[in-house]
Amino acid sequence: MVCVATSAVAQTTVSNLTRAQIDSIMNPTLHVDANKTLHVDKSSYDLGKLAEQDKPISRTFRLQNMSNKTQRIVRVRTTCGCTVAKFDTTSVAPGKEATITLTYNPKNRPGTIDVDAFVYVASDEKQPMARLSLYGEVIDDDVWSHLPFTMGQLRVKRTKVQFTELPQGGHPSMRVLCANSGNEPLRLSSQLLPSYASFHTEPEVIGPGKEADLVITIDVDKLPKRDEKIIFGILIEGLKGRPSTRTLQIELTNTTNK
Repeated sequence: MVCVATSAVAQTTVSNLTRAQIDSIMNPTLHVDANKTLHVDKSSYDLGKLAEQDKPISRTFRLQNMSNKTQRIVRVRTTCGCTVAKFDTTSVAPGKEATITLTYNPKNRPGTIDVDAFVYVASDEKQPMARLSLYGEVIDDDVWSHLPFTMGQLRVKRTKVQFTELPQGGHPSMRVLCANSGNEPLRLSSQLLPSYASFHTEPEVIGPGKEADLVITIDVDKLPKRDEKIIFGILIEGLKGRPSTRTLQIELTNTTNK
């Protein structure tokens, strides 16, 4: 099989191109006689949802020569290096068919799949005679990548929380997004908190695979009456691991009661 896997702007110097010129290369207009030259039986495929660790997936397109002349396929240009194009023949007689196979590799490609392949023939190498498309979604291997910190089976957005507004008589709260990445429900608590601090989760029980909030509340009227920064830790109970790996650091930077 002949393989032509060119990137969107292969063999083109892009440093001096305008945005419009780059767009015309990435998404060229089909030839005015495209439908009269090459008919594509099915021009797009939905790949569904893939994981990054999945093997490359292929889809085959059938093209029929609708003209009265033999058409010679000179190249198939894909819009992404993640996709390779192969075709079974370069010469298609009138009324005959050719097949083009697009193979998509999801590795390191989380997000939306939106790939086109443009088919060029010898009669006009500047404008494509067909567009082939693949679409779908690649799921990130780590579904909790937006929660980068790990406390046992708990994933959290951050481990340091700073309070900067502490009005007299107030009970300001800060929330930390978290998720249960394990297979068992979590019921979290904290002991030995300062008298002016409280901790709970919403919801109270975090189910497997569910997100929640860690909620820290400060009773400003109970704060020490001194004009300095206060730093303390919240050791979270209900998790496995050393205390240092399951502690939130809390910082109060405006601690004067007025």
